[in-house]
Amino acid sequence: MSVQLALTSALSGLRTTQQQAAMVSHNLANATTAGYVRRDLDLSAVTTAGRGAGVRVDAVARKVDELLIRDARFETSRYSGQEARASALADYALVLGQPQDEKSVSTQLSKLQQAFSRLHDMPNDDAARNAVVSQAVALAGGLNRAAEAAQTVQDDARGRLQTSVDTVNTSLQRISDLNGKIATLETRGGDAGDLRDQRDRLLDQVSQEIGIRTYSREDGQVVVMTRNGQTLLDHPLAPGESPLTLLGDEVMANGVTLSANPDSEIQSGRIMGYVQTVKQDMPRAMAQLDELAAGLVQAFQGAEADPTQPGLFTDAGAAYGATAGLASRIAANDAVRTESWRVQSGVQAAAPLQPGDQTQIETFQAVFTGTRSFAATDMPANATLGSYATAMVSAQQGYRTGAESEMNARKISADTLETARINRDGVNIDDEMQKLLLIEQSYGASAQVVQVAGRMIDILLQIKG
Repeated sequence: MSVQLALTSALSGLRTTQQQAAMVSHNLANATTAGYVRRDLDLSAVTTAGRGAGVRVDAVARKVDELLIRDARFETSRYSGQEARASALADYALVLGQPQDEKSVSTQLSKLQQAFSRLHDMPNDDAARNAVVSQAVALAGGLNRAAEAAQTVQDDARGRLQTSVDTVNTSLQRISDLNGKIATLETRGGDAGDLRDQRDRLLDQVSQEIGIRTYSREDGQVVVMTRNGQTLLDHPLAPGESPLTLLGDEVMANGVTLSANPDSEIQSGRIMGYVQTVKQDMPRAMAQLDELAAGLVQAFQGAEADPTQPGLFTDAGAAYGATAGLASRIAANDAVRTESWRVQSGVQAAAPLQPGDQTQIETFQAVFTGTRSFAATDMPANATLGSYATAMVSAQQGYRTGAESEMNARKISADTLETARINRDGVNIDDEMQKLLLIEQSYGASAQVVQVAGRMIDILLQIKG
């Protein structure tokens, strides 16, 4: 090897190790940066006339496992969807209570039945009469609060759904902008690694809101679709352009209503959880409450002399009108609030019955033991008021615990895949420090070659002189 070739090789080694040291330093500086992907330099040998002439940097390598990223995003998306739904169900279940809780409507209904039993034993006792009235008011109030809680949870989910849609649209706008920058920079031969990291972080955010699939074009731009293939981003977005829209309670993309069949069109993400809350969970809860309220109003109305007139429970002060929304309108009849003797003689009675007369009380008691028909989802078709109320509260708690169990299972899976992704693509400080030691040794070796070559040249000049 000639002295010139030795110098050329050594200098290329010095330049390469400088670049490697800078890259390792960049990795270490971003070790804790969320979404940062470790960089490496692709090196190759330089040959001149078939002889080695050093080393060169071909490219900055940002090597990621696309399959692992896809799986990690999907599991995280499934977890975030279940978390949103479980949180909403927990908020509602907290107000509804467990079947054995004092505040639950099933317990309040049981207490009303017990109050009538005590009144049957003491029909002339004012305290027993007042206890029935008080318990009727409490039961109606419990249904009102449960219906209000369901409506509040549904309204809150609507608001969060709009926020999620806005988040997706904002992120897609930024991804569209980064697509253009990445394509331009890489066409010029530049390193777009940091821009790709930013884009991946935005894609992670989008996947938490809605399940997505992505693929990259040859120019480095990424196309984003829902998991069922509805395109969200495949061209530069104009300012203010919204790939996702929310019309009422319907989530739409490209004119397709995704929320019409969320299990296939959306599949995962917070938007999925909010859609289920708005269109499935809370309407089901309210329908179940309305059926119980209708059963109470109609049953006690039927226990009166005129079954077409209001009984112990009313529909906003009137006779039964409609089941829809009745849980929020049900109220104890104002007549018994001011004249408690009516719970012994009949709400519609013109005058009190004879002292000790238990006839009407027994008619009221039969309301609790009689079987009625119900039409709510997941509820028994025929049941007593008490068994229906217990089944309803148990079912609602079951929805909550089921959602929480699935959420916890999804979290384990999501955390496992995210850890694997970080270990695969992230920065390991120990590994980078070892690389830095090897780079230092390589740099020292190249510097030694330069020194030796310099001494050789000095010796040759002395000999020539």
